[in-house]
Amino acid sequence: MNVEEKGTRKLVLIVCSDPTNSQVIEEVTRGCMLEGIVCPSLAEARTAITKPGVALVFCDDVWGQGSYRDLLTLLPKAGRRVPLVVVMSEENRDQTYRDAMEQGAFDVIASPCTKQDVQWVVIRAMDLTHLPRSAARG
Repeated sequence: MNVEEKGTRKLVLIVCSDPTNSQVIEEVTRGCMLEGIVCPSLAEARTAITKPGVALVFCDDVWGQGSYRDLLTLLPKAGRRVPLVVVMSEENRDQTYRDAMEQGAFDVIASPCTKQDVQWVVIRAMDLTHLPRSAARG
């Protein structure tokens, strides 16, 4: 299903190179009545982030074409105030956490993602983005 077919549903943008992390995030968000859009590239994320309904973004700390910083820069340019969650790799976890939070990330979770971590972030983001209350039951 492409972005245009999703209408006004609340969307979660997933920019993760690890298919396991993407799958966990998709499963949790689907269970919370949110639609996940997996974007394997910055170009796809750049297009998807402008669509109405994007309420939350999960992305790797770094990937082949860039990093979470690129998305943090794109959000305001797209006129969006959307919480961004950084999925951090094993390298420099303390530094990545500090940098991401200072740059404006909503939260940082470890890779590999756990369902509990993803659920917690979605619940916390509900108040900020007015996600449906059913998301709390994920």
